[in-house]
Amino acid sequence: MIKKKQEEEKKRDRIRGCLFGGAVGDALGYEVEFLGESEIFFRFGEKGIQEYQYNRWNGKALISDDTQMTLFTANGLLYG
Repeated sequence: MIKKKQEEEKKRDRIRGCLFGGAVGDALGYEVEFLGESEIFFRFGEKGIQEYQYNRWNGKALISDDTQMTLFTANGLLYG
């Protein structure tokens, strides 16, 4: 019984990690989503974007509709 609980928690951790990793990547890439390579290098230097660009009104990194739809889908799966 304990082993089954541990396996379930491991599975949940993996799912959480996937959702979190997707949101983190989306927030990092949000500022450059529709830019070409040369424009990215021009704006952010030869290594490209290296850190989050924070919203000037609330100080948070932005996410796109991709993350929002992923989280809505996950929520639907949980309640469905």
